[in-house]
Amino acid sequence: MRKSIVWTAVAAAGLSLGLASAPAASAAPTAAVVQQNLSPEVQQVVDNLPAMRAAAEAGRERLGLADSPVRDALLEAIDPTQYECSDATPPVVAAIMPDVSTWTFEQRLAAVHVLLYDMALMDAVYFPQSKPFKYGVRGEFTHKVEKTFKDLKGFWDIKSRDIELVPAHGRIMLDAERDYRVFTVLYGADPAASRVSADLVAHELNSPVMGYGDLPLFTFNAYAAPGGEAIPGYGTSPRRIAYGDGVLEGFKRVGLDDVAPAAILAHEYGHQVQYADGLMRTDLPAPEASRWAELMADSFSAYFLTHARGESMNWKRVRDFGQMFYQLGDCGFTAAGHHGTPNQRMRSALWGATLAARLRPRGHILPSQTFGQLFKAQYPQLIAPDATS
Repeated sequence: MRKSIVWTAVAAAGLSLGLASAPAASAAPTAAVVQQNLSPEVQQVVDNLPAMRAAAEAGRERLGLADSPVRDALLEAIDPTQYECSDATPPVVAAIMPDVSTWTFEQRLAAVHVLLYDMALMDAVYFPQSKPFKYGVRGEFTHKVEKTFKDLKGFWDIKSRDIELVPAHGRIMLDAERDYRVFTVLYGADPAASRVSADLVAHELNSPVMGYGDLPLFTFNAYAAPGGEAIPGYGTSPRRIAYGDGVLEGFKRVGLDDVAPAAILAHEYGHQVQYADGLMRTDLPAPEASRWAELMADSFSAYFLTHARGESMNWKRVRDFGQMFYQLGDCGFTAAGHHGTPNQRMRSALWGATLAARLRPRGHILPSQTFGQLFKAQYPQLIAPDATS
């Protein structure tokens, strides 16, 4: 997953508090905010929010995380009416959604910052992390995740020695200095505004109702970074995969914890294969380039999961996971982070699994470049219109 898929569901639940249109610092607070009788510190966070939101959007674009309509005009050939998508909240997202009606205004405001900035995930991707690493809030996925990572390195033929895998724990956001670092160093947000926002996040997340930072929705993501990004004061970022506790917990709650840890990691490792082999499509408009990358990663994942020398999983179980995971596909055809529709994602996974089953001699692993060429040839079929009415 290249961007958080929880934000829309959270906003629909009322978490945003209407802050998407919060007033500028020079404007009078809205009536809803005035009624909260906010402390001066919290009111300052509210007043700073437009600037912080702008910094988040600018930073996400620079880091390759943001949606951008820059080349929307080139996408008119993609007709959203020909594809099946659902507005329903995917079950796995519903499983991790807390009862936000019990949250205070300040807690909601803190959560808005967390989700706008992908704070825990970005800390994990770009800053030094302390070992020993544990995956899952209680470390319960550590063995499976680490074994799969080792297997993936042995399976694909890319140079992988310097690819790092790290966990993303929500509890790190209880440290205001780490929050401040994400705001300022990664996103370039105003230092004064970042200080009050960092203090707010650290304070408000430090409570049972907020899971002491470890609510699954705060880290419901995984992300592969190619490395080479200049991080002020920290040198060049490494090739790294960050694995959020929340996405592991979410699929555990829907009974897919036997396949999800390996499947999601295999998808993210697929992005590392793309980076290594130059398989990303920089010649395409952003939404189409993203769809290409995500559907190829789905294919890489299914090929590894079902291959006799990979995870050797039964396709039916991989399909069960896919039916849940690929609901996180979308029909945001003009969004820079477009992942492909659910049907396109399932079709891509089935193609990868079929390739693993049919190729001979059995047990042979395709070179990643060959796999990429086969995917390129199959791509028009994978993205064909899929609506049934």
